[in-house]
Amino acid sequence: MQFFTLEKSPYFDIAATLECGQVFRYVKTEDGYRVQALGHIAYAREEEDCLRVDCDNAQFFKRYFDFDTDYAAIQAGLEDGGTLSEAMAFGRGIHILRQDPVEAIFSFIISQNNHIPRIKGIIERISSALGEDMGGYSAFPTLEALAGAGEEFYASVGAGYRASYLDGVAKAMLDIKLDDLTSLDTPALRERLMSMRGIGRKVADCILLFGFNRFDVFPVDTWIRKVFAETYKNTPPDKMSTLLVQKYGRYAGFVQQWLFYYKRSKKNCGQIE
Repeated sequence: MQFFTLEKSPYFDIAATLECGQVFRYVKTEDGYRVQALGHIAYAREEEDCLRVDCDNAQFFKRYFDFDTDYAAIQAGLEDGGTLSEAMAFGRGIHILRQDPVEAIFSFIISQNNHIPRIKGIIERISSALGEDMGGYSAFPTLEALAGAGEEFYASVGAGYRASYLDGVAKAMLDIKLDDLTSLDTPALRERLMSMRGIGRKVADCILLFGFNRFDVFPVDTWIRKVFAETYKNTPPDKMSTLLVQKYGRYAGFVQQWLFYYKRSKKNCGQIE
């Protein structure tokens, strides 16, 4: 195992980053978190003056936790003295993780109309059955393994109606080069994702944000609709998403995550006009 440390900062909170709804392969331990991504594993815990991360690949996890982005500068430029400022203060330590695109695609298909404990369970059952045994944990499966499993397998692990989506997307992804996807601009990549059965606008935007690190997106769910209920009355979610990207530009994805986390946690927080 390798390890690295990070000086404590208000701009990185391991708990908020993992528990804000963007990722599902983590477990809270007695003194921190166990995090799995692809075939890698890390154990993160807060010490007196730093965050310590013990892991199998330090370079992978430094990138995964997005320590190179200047979150302080981004937040300073977005302060509005109102609800957004409150949301940023509340979730100041959230980082947008740099997740693998394929893992994100399958995770967010599973996430639709679902809750986090169940999502985590389905993903772990898929990984345990199809992923490589890494010695004490399972890697996220390869596309070949996912495509060969079949719809009945996905139903057997509790995916429900999503089983046919997972099977179809796995088979479709075999014929797609990831580099071809990453070379597309955001609208074209969204369209390509949504051409696969089971991926609608909201799921596609989550995949774009968390799997491809496209920040010019704004996934709209129940919590976001509540935040903007007065501003965008009766506006369909897809149109609301487009308007919010126009409003917040290249930082839209960051804003979405801070507002989502704040509204879901506080429930009675104010709305943005």
